[in-house]
Amino acid sequence: MSEILKETTVWNCDFQANHTYLLDNKGKIIAHAVNGGDTIMISKSGNIKLDKRYRTFVRSNHSGLAKLLKTEKPQIGVRVFLVKSKEKQYTVELSDYAYSCTCTGYNFRGKCKHIDAVAKKQHFPTMLPKNNNALALS
Repeated sequence: MSEILKETTVWNCDFQANHTYLLDNKGKIIAHAVNGGDTIMISKSGNIKLDKRYRTFVRSNHSGLAKLLKTEKPQIGVRVFLVKSKEKQYTVELSDYAYSCTCTGYNFRGKCKHIDAVAKKQHFPTMLPKNNNALALS
């Protein structure tokens, strides 16, 4: 589930800009709007994860970045679980025997209690052995 986040961090200097980011379901930057304006920069590698530590963000609906959003169709073989934790709700996805979660803990550590809870309910391990062929599913 892609999302658009506008940075609202107050910096102690004048040269640090706050951008608006388009993120994929794993928190990686797809593109960003420079200073929240009309100039869109598309990520070449698509492999940079947005570091949210010590920064503040709000969900946004930037028109330029919204045009880049594809209408997301359900993928074959992807299972989506909604997990409630206190007053918040998170999305846990299982695809190709790998989990991902929309919570902050997963963005920082690559694992979280929401994934552990889903894996326990599904009776499926959160980590696979290096040789994926060694796993027998019943």
